[in-house]
Amino acid sequence: MPEKVYCALKKLTQIELDFLSILGSKLFLYPFIGRTKRVYACYMLVSLLLIVTAAQLLTALLVADVKEWIEIINVAPNLAVVLMALLKYTKVHVNRDLYKKIFEHFRDELWDVISDSVEHQNIVTQYAAKTKFISRFLIYYSIPLVIFVDSFPRIIMYLERELLGSDDTKYLYPFDGWYPFDKVDWYYTVYLWESFMTMNVVVVYAFTNMIHSSYTLFICLELKILGSSIKNLVTSEDVANIVNRTKLQETHGDIKRKLKTIIIRHQLLAQIVSEFDIVQGDVTLANYLFGSVFLTLTIFSSTVVDNMYKSLRYFFMFCSLLIEVFFYCMIGQILTDDSDCLTDAIYSADWPYANTETKMALLIIMTRTQRPFKYTAKGYIAMNLNSFSGVCSMSYQFFNLLRTAYSQ
Repeated sequence: MPEKVYCALKKLTQIELDFLSILGSKLFLYPFIGRTKRVYACYMLVSLLLIVTAAQLLTALLVADVKEWIEIINVAPNLAVVLMALLKYTKVHVNRDLYKKIFEHFRDELWDVISDSVEHQNIVTQYAAKTKFISRFLIYYSIPLVIFVDSFPRIIMYLERELLGSDDTKYLYPFDGWYPFDKVDWYYTVYLWESFMTMNVVVVYAFTNMIHSSYTLFICLELKILGSSIKNLVTSEDVANIVNRTKLQETHGDIKRKLKTIIIRHQLLAQIVSEFDIVQGDVTLANYLFGSVFLTLTIFSSTVVDNMYKSLRYFFMFCSLLIEVFFYCMIGQILTDDSDCLTDAIYSADWPYANTETKMALLIIMTRTQRPFKYTAKGYIAMNLNSFSGVCSMSYQFFNLLRTAYSQ
């Protein structure tokens, strides 16, 4: 590959990795290894703030009137979101060795299997663009989300007071935590605190989802590269040498070396996916188990509550939860689909011209690729679009059940 083209392609992927490192440093999670004491202290402070927020919401849930089910629904999803943010945040820190290993693999080792073919160039360009699109979407989705969630209570208060002329305007907050003092007397202090913590939770979600999706797409990129390499394992020049029985030993030896490299890299990717799946298992399982419950409760509450603010709040919370569940299922589907393509790549190769040893190796790797990579909910269920369909179906059934019970 010409040096200029090689550097340009490498820069495309490194830009996204650098983007992750910059955002991670702002959240005190990067560098994954070798953080200073100051950065580590800031990480502990953010974790403590998330714990305090979770404790506020848990206390608010415990002191809520159990007869007022709407008050419980008002707090429970927020508590779950904060606990998930804390889990996601600490997962990156606790498993920093793995995150560093994957980061350095895609920064340096990935390029050992990329050749100067046009197909490889197109694959790198395509997946770099996909990674950039998803990363920027998560950022651009998070910024207006923070602004909207933090300003929405004030907007509703203004509409009720100025446009509707209500004399009994209630004080509204971003997430209604519990406080050991009168929230009305300290309204602006409470509002600023809850706005700040809302921003922290959304940013943690955005970054952890970003690093999850970026790592997954880089894994898919390398899988596509390996698939292309297998498809072109036996080149037209190799076929000519084998047919003409010239340089037979050298040709078969070269094919064997290329295949060995492919097998080693596939095994490495399998190990990375397995370790990454274990790390993400708790978060994925919580998303799957509680997704349908909170989706049902929020959309049901938005349809029966007679308060405009709460109705809109529950509806937007439902939309955010739906996007979060869809994200995990979609990333898992992409990984499985790209892993599945390796079997077709092996079949498309000119394997009839290879020797017996190479054919046996191809058969073994084909057997392995028939069990595609996947993300699971702690090993219980694969995360893909079928899982998302199941969550939506279950939520709809729960919703109909609640509507029937409520109407009676």
